[in-house]
Amino acid sequence: MIERLDNRSAPLSLSAQQVIENMHEGVLITDARGKIQAVNHAFAHSSGYQPSEILGHSPFFLRSGRHKPAFYKKLFGSLDETGFWNGEIYNRKKNGDIQLEYLSISAVKDVASDAPSHFVAVFTDITKRKRAEETIKHMAYFDALTDLPNRSLFLERLTQALIQAQRNRRILAVLFLDLDRLKIINDTLGHNMGDRLLKAVAARLTTAMRDTDTIARLGGDEFMLLLPEISNASDVDTITTKLLDTFKTPFEFDQQELYITTSIGVAVYPKDGTDAETLLKNADTAMYRAKRTGRNNCQSFAPSMKVENMEQLALGNGLRRAIDRNEFIVHYQPQIDIENGEMVGMEALVRWQHPEYGIIPPNSFIHWAEDSGLIVPIGEMVLRMACKQNQAWLAAGYPPLKVAVNLSARQLKQTNIVQTVALILKETGLPADCLELELTESVLMDLSGNSMNIPHELKAMGVGFSIDDFGTGYSSLNYLKRLPVNTLKMDQSFVRDLTSDTNDAAIASAVIGLGHGLNLAVLAEGVETMGQLDHLRSLKCDRMQGFLFSKPLPPTEFEVLLKEQRKLDLGTLFEASAC
Repeated sequence: MIERLDNRSAPLSLSAQQVIENMHEGVLITDARGKIQAVNHAFAHSSGYQPSEILGHSPFFLRSGRHKPAFYKKLFGSLDETGFWNGEIYNRKKNGDIQLEYLSISAVKDVASDAPSHFVAVFTDITKRKRAEETIKHMAYFDALTDLPNRSLFLERLTQALIQAQRNRRILAVLFLDLDRLKIINDTLGHNMGDRLLKAVAARLTTAMRDTDTIARLGGDEFMLLLPEISNASDVDTITTKLLDTFKTPFEFDQQELYITTSIGVAVYPKDGTDAETLLKNADTAMYRAKRTGRNNCQSFAPSMKVENMEQLALGNGLRRAIDRNEFIVHYQPQIDIENGEMVGMEALVRWQHPEYGIIPPNSFIHWAEDSGLIVPIGEMVLRMACKQNQAWLAAGYPPLKVAVNLSARQLKQTNIVQTVALILKETGLPADCLELELTESVLMDLSGNSMNIPHELKAMGVGFSIDDFGTGYSSLNYLKRLPVNTLKMDQSFVRDLTSDTNDAAIASAVIGLGHGLNLAVLAEGVETMGQLDHLRSLKCDRMQGFLFSKPLPPTEFEVLLKEQRKLDLGTLFEASAC
């Protein structure tokens, strides 16, 4: 029962008392003078105050000191005028902690006099919810690895800076930085070292630049710089020289020195473009010129750079020949139920089997395929091969598994993509529920108009959908709500330091909580250690994918897993990782 000051106060019916006492929200009731008459158990538990300590007192002891007098003046003014107020408020608990609450206060009027006889306040602690919202918002605008602004925030700031530059008739500069040969460090020392280096680069760039500048990481080894307050073009030369000099000092990790250089491209407003897209594109073009002229230098954009370079043309021609000669193959990486170790799916990953250079990984050619439009026939080839192979395994008697295939923005925008998928499923005989299409957040953001219907049409066929690399792009929760998504694939950048970085752990927890709140399965990418697996299991993550179980395998090797390792032996893996 709720605890009351005395029996002289207006009585509450037994049913009302039961309702209030069993509410999860804290309830506080005062008389017309503002003296506390009753509180329920939830209020006492949340605030830390026992009823005997506060009954008969004014609730002013809850004030946190974070609100100005005008805040309370407006609150009481609303109660006087309307008999109601609601909103967010900081209150102080008995132990001194401050918690953010959603508070709703209603006046209860006396039937005879029509004057307030009591006020009922309902408190809901929203501290954790706000923290989760702030975490998700941070994910949408900041790079998870370096905590620098991401592309989305950079574009917002660039757009605002262009407005100011136009108004004040000033110039500004956009710099595109690409680290030289970071892949060598990743391949020889591992991605953990590569990530440590990226963090150190971000810190060094931040120290070298002015407070008014913006430094963003676009992903991989690419950084963008916005210099909004430039007096003349020669100032840009001074800054780029300083940046190049910054990389002359080696980066030190565990008594190991690493030297790395950067290639910089510069585009200046208004000479090289008057809108954000043009400036970014021209800075990118200038950066590639810096790469081609030996790296570790800076190039300013010039119109002549728009002429297609021979390297891009040669690669484009090579991709066209590769399509004609069927040089693309598909490897498969298993997806594992994180609780029982059962294989529940696989991701199809394209490789270019070059006749001269051997197996070329996708990160070496996919961006060229995207730029040239060849991603469409390549994507269709991969989809057909994956469906055909999965159906062959079904026909061989292996248990059904979903095969996940990435869908590019260009494919999704095709007016015939629904018919293409339907035709491939019909040709190969693969059941639609054994296919899952993966979309990145950037692809989602490109959806508009009729293209918004495409995922729903494919879903109606029985095809599943997942969001790949979740948290590294725009993280648009609106699209998660509007589209028929089954699975969130948490990017490996959040998993890599899960056991040592509290920020990564918090983000992983938020992503999993968000996914489950939307009734979506959550798959963690890049799981490589038992420590990561144990942590993900404690967070109730559903599935995993990574080297802990298997690297991507060609079909013949993947079939060995189907035959011999239908379940992941967690005990054996734990023993192996401890050795």
